[in-house]
Amino acid sequence: MGVIASRTIPVRAVKHRHGISVLRTERSIALIRIALVAVVSGIYVSSLGVRRTLGPEALAILVLAAVYALVCVLPFTGSDVPSPRVRALTLLVDIALITLWVNATGGPRSEFWTLYLIVILAAALRFGLLETMGVAASLAVLHVAAMYAWDGLSRSQLIYRPTLMLVTAFAVGALAYQRAVHRSERLQYEALAHERTQELGAERAEVARLRRVDMARSEFVAVAAHEFRTPLAAILGVLSTVRTHGMALDTAVREELLDGASAQAERLARLVEDLLTVARIEDGVLRLNLEPVDVRNLLLEAEHASATSGRVNVELHRVDEVTCDADAIIRVLTNLLDNARKYSPEHARIMASVSQNGRFVRFAVRDAGPGVPSGDREVIFERFRRAGDGGRPGAGLGLYICRGLIEAHGGTITVGDAPEGGAEFAFTLPLRARVSEASAASPFVTEITAAAGGTR
Repeated sequence: MGVIASRTIPVRAVKHRHGISVLRTERSIALIRIALVAVVSGIYVSSLGVRRTLGPEALAILVLAAVYALVCVLPFTGSDVPSPRVRALTLLVDIALITLWVNATGGPRSEFWTLYLIVILAAALRFGLLETMGVAASLAVLHVAAMYAWDGLSRSQLIYRPTLMLVTAFAVGALAYQRAVHRSERLQYEALAHERTQELGAERAEVARLRRVDMARSEFVAVAAHEFRTPLAAILGVLSTVRTHGMALDTAVREELLDGASAQAERLARLVEDLLTVARIEDGVLRLNLEPVDVRNLLLEAEHASATSGRVNVELHRVDEVTCDADAIIRVLTNLLDNARKYSPEHARIMASVSQNGRFVRFAVRDAGPGVPSGDREVIFERFRRAGDGGRPGAGLGLYICRGLIEAHGGTITVGDAPEGGAEFAFTLPLRARVSEASAASPFVTEITAAAGGTR
């Protein structure tokens, strides 16, 4: 009990199980009532012609009691818990029928007055000790009054019948109280066990989540270290060569080495920016600057940044501008165009289309590559995941960042098969996104600003 007292038990669960227990008790009492009517009828009928005759009053009471016993089973066959009023009403009907039966079978001389003890037992099963004692006292008064109205009770009957009722009420009431206490403790322990089971499940889920986070961090560090190593080694090699042999190198060779080091430095800077963006996405601290942007400018800047100028066929379907963070969408388009260039045959055309679908603008980039297997179409949007030829350069962060930036705008990004072969990456953006809509659409965004002025 000390453990139970120190914990908060779910009240709803305890009440539900208590209701089930009450329903089971009423069902048991209903079955006992049927059995009791059958036994009393058998005893009475077996004594006909010996000790008593079957009068019309007794027959009517037996029939009424039998019908009542059968009818009382019906309300307790379902799952609805009977109210205290219904339970008290059935108790009063039981008392009334027994009183009529005692009067019809001899009054003070009837041995069926002991049926009151069954009523006291039923009261103990339903209620507490004090209520049971109250029922017993009321029955004693009722029985004595009814018998005095008949012929009166003898002195011995006047003493032992009420006394037996009260003693029986105290005994069965005490037992019922202990039973109720044990049942309450059991219910509380069951509720506590259920709560602990839920807590254990939640703790196991949290442990599994922390393990995944730890593995992701380890993977993040390992991949970052691997990606940093190549450009850093190239830059250090160039610096070492220039420092040691710089004066002896031809100008063209020196320029070539420096250009290579500059390219590796730019690659390193892009990797750092990607890692910072991943951290912002996962921490939910992306900041968007929403403004109306000309779709053509987005595509032109993305072509220039991805080195695909002259290879992209653009299809615009009556879409002039979209409200978005221009830098973020240019970054998404640049990544998609760069992937299309990497996975397409050399000099193959890349298709880019923009169309309007209801309240959304749809961007699509189609390449002439091998496409993305259906089993990888969800995986490639996760961190450090890539499909196809893993020999191509890249850390596997581009599509993860694209998804985070698009979802931060309230859009979606998918990959499928292009009609002419290859892969089609498509994403949607709200045509006229409002600040409140974009903020509510994604858990990645913590701050959004709406720029004033004309189209960028």
